[in-house]
Amino acid sequence: MELTKDADKLLCQIYAEYLKRRKNGVRKSQAIHFEAPPLLVEEFLCGEHPDDVSDLIFDLAKINFVEAYLDASFYLTDNAIIYMENRFKNGLIEVADFISKFIP
Repeated sequence: MELTKDADKLLCQIYAEYLKRRKNGVRKSQAIHFEAPPLLVEEFLCGEHPDDVSDLIFDLAKINFVEAYLDASFYLTDNAIIYMENRFKNGLIEVADFISKFIP
């Protein structure tokens, strides 16, 4: 499965947020749900343009990593969670380290 660098970065950020929510006791059914891009950008994707985030979300939907709604809110699928669990065996610490490489 191939992802662009931008789609990969966004997926990692979404997965890290999912892991933080779970660590804080949020039920999985709530932890996988994310609001539309303008709210996402405001919450934890600072510096990203909402339209770019929307495009990337729909790219991730094409490969069944997210299920997107018409308002561009979405939820993380089990396919994405399994992919990320296999990729980052050490969970949040490893994902956070990977994401930090993108910060200038």
